[in-house]
Amino acid sequence: MTDMSIGELSERTGVPTSALRYYDELGLVPPAGRASGRRRYTESAVRDVGAIVFFREIGFSLAEIRRFVTGERPDRQELIDQKLVELAEQQHRIEVARTALEHGRKCPAGEPMQCSRFWSIIDGRLDGLSVEESHAQADRR
Repeated sequence: MTDMSIGELSERTGVPTSALRYYDELGLVPPAGRASGRRRYTESAVRDVGAIVFFREIGFSLAEIRRFVTGERPDRQELIDQKLVELAEQQHRIEVARTALEHGRKCPAGEPMQCSRFWSIIDGRLDGLSVEESHAQADRR
């Protein structure tokens, strides 16, 4: 049954109609039909949009969501594995950033821009070291 307009779907999901149109273009949430040229959706579209919102919240791109939704089980498992690796890398970068910011807050120099450790990290980055390597090098000094 095609009983819901795009506006009603937007209201029920909190997703703007422009995004719903884009999801349709991508084939993620196509309307079940049209009435007088307007998109009409079934009740199941609410769950489909909810799944997209969930996947976006946990870091999936729309392209990844499309692969996940339309893919086979092995492809889904691969996407999950890739996302877990990506999240672990992000978590590591966040921890490095947190360490740097905590040092900036408690820096013995009193002013982060006057901190020799800060500048040694910058120098390390300019020398081609990663943030992690640069931090490790600064910690050894």
